[in-house]
Amino acid sequence: MTLQHRRIVIVEGSVQHIALRLTRAAAIIAVVCGLPYMVESFRLGQITGACTYAMVIVGLNLLAGYGGQISLGHAAFFGLGAYTTGVLTTKHGVPPLASFAVDIVLAFAAGALVALPALRLKGIYVALVTLAVGLIFPALVSRFDSLTGGSAGLFGVSYDPPNMAYFSGFNGGTLWHYWLVVAGLGLSCLVVRNLMRSRFGRGVVALRDNESAAVVMGVQRIPVRAVTFGTSAAIASLAGGLFAVTNGILTPDSFSLLLTLYFLAGMIIGGTGSLWGPIFGGFVVYYVPVWAADLSSLNAGTNYAGVLLGAIIIVITFVLRSGAVGLLRSATGLIFVVQPRTPTATRTSRRSAPGGAAASGGSSTEGAPPGTGRHPGHDTTPDGAARPVRSEASYRL
Repeated sequence: MTLQHRRIVIVEGSVQHIALRLTRAAAIIAVVCGLPYMVESFRLGQITGACTYAMVIVGLNLLAGYGGQISLGHAAFFGLGAYTTGVLTTKHGVPPLASFAVDIVLAFAAGALVALPALRLKGIYVALVTLAVGLIFPALVSRFDSLTGGSAGLFGVSYDPPNMAYFSGFNGGTLWHYWLVVAGLGLSCLVVRNLMRSRFGRGVVALRDNESAAVVMGVQRIPVRAVTFGTSAAIASLAGGLFAVTNGILTPDSFSLLLTLYFLAGMIIGGTGSLWGPIFGGFVVYYVPVWAADLSSLNAGTNYAGVLLGAIIIVITFVLRSGAVGLLRSATGLIFVVQPRTPTATRTSRRSAPGGAAASGGSSTEGAPPGTGRHPGHDTTPDGAARPVRSEASYRL
């Protein structure tokens, strides 16, 4: 760790870097575990609802932020999970935990099917396909009122806490719902993080940046896009199932197109293509109507939710193009910066060369034939041109 231009430079993988990451993880765990003891039961229920919204935005960010595919139908996948859990638990006696698994499988299949026609389209036309899904879903829920309760709503959806002393008492149900949603949010973030750090994730980003070049390099466009869309829908559906058991009442109006626009706004406010941005954006879009309701009570019932959200989006668009997470990164970058490790040469660049340079473990160019391009950290092509050795570091979020 050194000082450079009044900033602390931390080498990636060093003891200081590991300590920094452990400190961040400990702070997150402390906040998550301490919230039930620091806020009232009513406020804890609001935090639970905000985490549910954040889950949906995590899935939407996988598709739109990392994959570059705009979706206007994620409220439908959110509602699909909610009504699947509601119908299975209230009408068929299926345990809620098993219904969550059904939510994931069903939404993944539905998302992959929606992705197939969207594969032939680009840009705004993909958004129109998903918009149709978002418009059709509330109509279908109202149409099959004998199954879903129709416009009157579906009541009695619940998931009772286990018989433990921690979940007993007046706030036991609220605590149980909080930990359920926090576990779901953590699982969703873990899935997205590991997916984007894998070879599959690099293919997702490559298709977003330059589809033609990615296909030429061997990225299979149809499977990658279908799995991305299906995974995004599955995360939103799991959030819907958790919303059903925490809210208890389901109506078609709860999953309208306006909710999808809120999710998109949350993704933009938090920061697209980041892991922590959707969480921050979920809290913002959940609490904006709450703050607006408080202002409305002071100003003769005027609804300020749209005004507040619109003002936030305008500020983010013109001032913070990378969202709140980008602002946080810029602020921390003034204090310290994480420097990537120096990439090591691969085994190919250590082949034996005249003069015994490779045999001694060195990378000297002495004794190498002129024009071979032997240079530390470089490999050679058949025509003698130097080729930089690619870093083996994985894609980092």
